[in-house]
Amino acid sequence: MAIPTLPLAFIGWFFAIVSFAALAIGVLLLHQLFRSGKIPPEYLQSRIISDFALLLVWLIGLVSAFGLLNGFSWGRTGLEYFCWVLIALTLLAGGTRLASYRQHPQGQRLTPRGWVVAIAGVMLIALPLVALCGVTILTLRGDGVRQQLEQSQS
Repeated sequence: MAIPTLPLAFIGWFFAIVSFAALAIGVLLLHQLFRSGKIPPEYLQSRIISDFALLLVWLIGLVSAFGLLNGFSWGRTGLEYFCWVLIALTLLAGGTRLASYRQHPQGQRLTPRGWVVAIAGVMLIALPLVALCGVTILTLRGDGVRQQLEQSQS
């Protein structure tokens, strides 16, 4: 059975558009919250560094996607790194979301049906994203991509 691959142009443009959208939304949200004065001092002391680190990860994805589109070999490495980080962050966010369902706001325990809905909601986002990143990593590690990037550089 052959390993599924994606065209390099699709990979580059998809991750460029998604990374740009995530960066734009993140920067706009932080800017609006800062201007409106709705950012509490505790947030500035504890969470702002992690938000800037997340924006940096999306910036790496954007730069790497454009590097791949322009035929630079470092774009392949950067985009592979970005996909691994995105998989880890997606699984971590999904696990955190499920762990937060454990403590229901009214102190009630979640019913079995509620757990099924919660898990299905997380999987609806996590599975396609992890699958797309996995196929992207397999594609970027292929010999054909390496040869294609070497030919475009010479």
